Amino acid sequence: MGETLPRVKPAGWLALSVLSAVLLFVVFFIGVSAGGLDVGEVCELGGHRYDHEYRSQNAHEQLQLFPLTIKCNAEYDLVPPWTNPALAVLALLTLSFFAMALAVLFVRVRSRLRG
Repeated sequence: MGETLPRVKPAGWLALSVLSAVLLFVVFFIGVSAGGLDVGEVCELGGHRYDHEYRSQNAHEQLQLFPLTIKCNAEYDLVPPWTNPALAVLALLTLSFFAMALAVLFVRVRSRLRG
């Protein structure tokens, strides 16, 4: 009953932050590269109609960093559906772990200065 959780040192939180940042980069790369070099060819190989007019009218969507989208037409997106939620969660984890590293470091420094 009186068990306590082990304390994580600032380096541990920082390591978790770096790990989640690396995973964030990997997922972002997967999303960005989903269309390959020739989006039209990838769409056709996947059995989806490539609509050049739709893509040119919505070119601003294709250039944004979040949410990632590489659409063949109005109905089909080449970016896997799990990519954008994973990017959001990993970004929040990266920031949270980094904030925890700073908070634990601050508490440790403050307690050493007092004691």
